[in-house]
Amino acid sequence: EPTETKWMDYGKDHYATITFDNAPEGRHVGIAWMSNWQYANQVPTKQFRSANSIARDFGLFEYNGETYCSVSPAKEMDAVRGQRVSSPTETCEIVVQLRGDAQLPLRNAKGERVVITHDAAEQTIDFDRRRSGDVSFSEAFPCIVTSPTYGQIKTLRIFVDRSSIEIFDADGKMAMTNLVFPSDPYNKLVVKGKAKATIYKLKF
Repeated sequence: EPTETKWMDYGKDHYATITFDNAPEGRHVGIAWMSNWQYANQVPTKQFRSANSIARDFGLFEYNGETYCSVSPAKEMDAVRGQRVSSPTETCEIVVQLRGDAQLPLRNAKGERVVITHDAAEQTIDFDRRRSGDVSFSEAFPCIVTSPTYGQIKTLRIFVDRSSIEIFDADGKMAMTNLVFPSDPYNKLVVKGKAKATIYKLKF
């Protein structure tokens, strides 16, 4: 008898998830289409209309007597973590250790940016893409989205690609998938507040 909508992902661009039958080790694995029908036919891309998300492992967790779907990067993503680097690259994983309130602006030399904010007291993660790059193609695109964290969280895993950012709590209590269209890759991360970030290149 559910009393609330229990989203698998609180971003704007997580749609049409496909799950796999008979996955190894009895795992529940899924991949989503990173898009939104508010602007799916208007995104500023050529020859494709958004990519698939990274593969995710699904499970269950309990919070305040309610059961929720946990979402974590599939363990195979560990194999594409490359060398540690000092600045974000076009494709990278950012691992953030949280100790309280924190703000993580990710930007490029042209001033385009996204801002990820953790509010420990409110138990939320915000993602602001209003100045992320090209946002002109749809009034629905420039926005701030918010995810509950269902209690305190300690580690974020942030996967940055050319036109997407996927954020996960390492323990699976929140996921957020959002498209972005910067004119140049984001190459600078400023950590504000009680957090520490480590950046890894992704290898494919």
